[in-house]
Amino acid sequence: MKIHLGALLGALILVPSSGFGAPAQMHACALLTAGEIAGAVGGPAGRSQEQNITIPEGPSKGETMGGCMWRLGAQDMLSVSVVRALQGAQREAALAGLDQANDALRAQGWTEDKKMIGDARCSMMTPPPGQRDVPLMTGCMAEAKGMALSVGFMSPTKKVPVEQLKTLLDKAAARLP
Repeated sequence: MKIHLGALLGALILVPSSGFGAPAQMHACALLTAGEIAGAVGGPAGRSQEQNITIPEGPSKGETMGGCMWRLGAQDMLSVSVVRALQGAQREAALAGLDQANDALRAQGWTEDKKMIGDARCSMMTPPPGQRDVPLMTGCMAEAKGMALSVGFMSPTKKVPVEQLKTLLDKAAARLP
């Protein structure tokens, strides 16, 4: 499960940048409301849990990444993450790393349904048949106001269309400072 979460969170550092600096503390939970989440995923959102971390390695080493997670029922989760966006060769290296992580999952039998919606890179990753303890993962990422932003949903059983996550991504992007 850690590799899957890492791939999803790693997606945050992959979008282009306009070069703005990141604030010391992010307030990712302020980017979406419980009502917006419930409308997109079809169930009530629990209390949010916010966390700011310093990225320990890779192209964004030392940057602050803000994140927020909401539980949705017993097993589902929605997250939003934000970090200063990369540019140039760093961006390309990060995109290549994400592609390698997805290639590794596909080699293990995962299927990926990728879709570009406007400027957002979205995908749904479905685990191989028979892996009941591994969640479906759906997410979208894009750049706004010099920040890389992603919205992800994980569930062992429920599929949320990427278009609904793109709507949440747009709402979160509009609230970036």
